[in-house]
Amino acid sequence: MYPDNNILTYLKWRGDIDFSTSPFNDIDALVLSIFSYLELHDIVSGDAKTITVDEAAKLYFADDHPRNDNLQYQELFKLMARAERFKKAQLSYFTSTLTKHTQFSAIKIELTDGTNFVAFRGTDDSLIGWKEDFEISFRITVAQKQAVKLLERILKADDQDYYLCGHSKGGNLAEYAAINIEPKLRKRIKRIYTFDSPGIAEEVGAQLPLKYLQNTLRRFVPEFSVIGRLFEPEGIHPTIVNSTRNNLSQHDTFSWQIIGSSFDTKRHRNPQSKVYNQLINQWIGNATLEERESLTNDLFAALGASGATKINELDKNGFGGFGAILLSFTNSSRRTRFVFGSLFSSIWQTIKSRHLTKVLFSTDTIVGWILVVLGIISLTLPQYALRAFGVLVAFAGIGFSVHQILDTANSSLKGKQKQFFIISYLVVFALSTALISNNRLLIFLAHYFLGIFLIIYSYVRLRQLILHRISGVFRITVVATEAVIAFALGIIVIINPRAFDRKSILIMGILLIIYGFFKLIGELFDQRPKMPKNHR
Repeated sequence: MYPDNNILTYLKWRGDIDFSTSPFNDIDALVLSIFSYLELHDIVSGDAKTITVDEAAKLYFADDHPRNDNLQYQELFKLMARAERFKKAQLSYFTSTLTKHTQFSAIKIELTDGTNFVAFRGTDDSLIGWKEDFEISFRITVAQKQAVKLLERILKADDQDYYLCGHSKGGNLAEYAAINIEPKLRKRIKRIYTFDSPGIAEEVGAQLPLKYLQNTLRRFVPEFSVIGRLFEPEGIHPTIVNSTRNNLSQHDTFSWQIIGSSFDTKRHRNPQSKVYNQLINQWIGNATLEERESLTNDLFAALGASGATKINELDKNGFGGFGAILLSFTNSSRRTRFVFGSLFSSIWQTIKSRHLTKVLFSTDTIVGWILVVLGIISLTLPQYALRAFGVLVAFAGIGFSVHQILDTANSSLKGKQKQFFIISYLVVFALSTALISNNRLLIFLAHYFLGIFLIIYSYVRLRQLILHRISGVFRITVVATEAVIAFALGIIVIINPRAFDRKSILIMGILLIIYGFFKLIGELFDQRPKMPKNHR
């Protein structure tokens, strides 16, 4: 899955070099952060009693010991147990908690050069853990309180200096614990390493000691980072790491690239992730703490309605499980529905700010989107294809009639003419509304409405050609072909709807998707910046 230059490779090729030859580095901090994901509750003590990495590995990989951890974590453990760099590191203070309200785990690691580390585990695959990731936006979580309590307990047991680290939520716990322990203990925290981790939300009452964080916090994020860009501390810029994976999958640190004993870095983050960050920050910034809490509770109540307790179990009950999720969402609070409305508002504002509206929502691109959606319906649910087309036509009829009624009402037509047209459009509006509201009527009349729509669409496109509103030989040819095919299909649908059996609907679905994408690409090409004539 991964090319041969990640943290596993680092342990294979650099693990035999001890700390006296090559001092502790950023990659070592990542290794310890990922090591914290291993479940070692019956191997490593929950107090000051220690066991070395190689001794712990013997117990962990014994034939009679159950191993449910990710195979990559197990491979990491094996390599650490063989590496001169880590095999004699002392492990202690392991804790792991999973309840209805929290998911928390951490471990103390004392390296052979005397460096003391506390590594906090990030989110596992439990829904509780994921819910806590959302909760940091509006409250101090149970896991954050546990992190403070554990860190104070460890630091009060000796007078040594410490380093903290964590990946994802683990980095957030490390940062939160460091700034919320007693000030005299905080002075002994010399470095905090976070790997694609969200920061601390100041709105929940956390006072960030920026000067302290600027001196101790080292942030690392992949090129495409969303999670690690939430609640970023002011003035502390992260190191951007190259990843072999795409988009959100870059959160997986096994894809992060390493050269020697350093990360393979980038100067700039992915432009697409900037859009997501802008969107999420605008959305979260506009939501109150109460709205964030309402959304989180409703979202995870809906996910839990499927019977799942882990993210990877959400599909275990098939469509029934997803149906339960959707049904639960329909009963969500007004506050949650308002927050979702704000999300769509933020998406729209982001699109507008980047001048994408003309490209995404021109007449041809809207037709393209509709064709793609109808094609997907035809392929996945062919038995509902004609009804879907009928619903689309009905909505088009409602939109068209409302637009025409308003235009006619404001026109300069005489009284009787205006009355005639308004009544005609009201009839169209009434028929379209009846078609949507009555399922039997929809089944009976869908093909008639679709046929009439196709014939009218053909007439409109031919009229554009006759009035010379379409320019260019290629576009004229495409529009003329489109009009002829639409007219022919309209006649067939009205006269012989049975001609559209399952096979023909599936073929039509494929063609609709292809042609829909063709129209979208054509419109995007037309909207590209034109080269000035004097530069040609």
